Amino acid sequence: MRSRLLVSAVGWLCLLASAAAQQKPAMTPSAKLVNARSAYLKRAGASDVAWNVISSGLEGWGRYTLVDSPEKADIIIEISQPNEGGLSVGGSNSRSTPMGEKGEETKSSTRLSAGPVKLVVYDHNSHMPLWSGTEQPKFAVKQKNREDNVVQAAQQLVTRLRQRVEPEP
Repeated sequence: MRSRLLVSAVGWLCLLASAAAQQKPAMTPSAKLVNARSAYLKRAGASDVAWNVISSGLEGWGRYTLVDSPEKADIIIEISQPNEGGLSVGGSNSRSTPMGEKGEETKSSTRLSAGPVKLVVYDHNSHMPLWSGTEQPKFAVKQKNREDNVVQAAQQLVTRLRQRVEPEP
């Protein structure tokens, strides 16, 4: 009877050890980011400039295969650039008629800097954030310069993501 109990206990221990050896340890966010092979790009209110720069930067990198649906992806890369933030300058003018009556009023507003460009990488299965970065484009008065600053901010985000996934020795 005692030997049966011992054999049974040893059998259970072997079974438990085998099951434990087959279980994979939970991957860290960094490991999930590095081991991902496919990515879905999600546009979450990003300007055309930020979207185009980041998506072409990720395509050119070649680290991830960009897929057309989140279900096919290991990770989801969300690109956003909210409109809030920056500096807006506004004004209004009103005209008076020759008789002194109040006429038409015009209002105008100009945004002098763009909102921050943000990149968030999520695990497809758990939706847990694996990495995020934000870059504030520099201030500029002219529209062309503002767009150039958004390009620089978006490129900087791609560079930071690349450094996180493939750090230089």
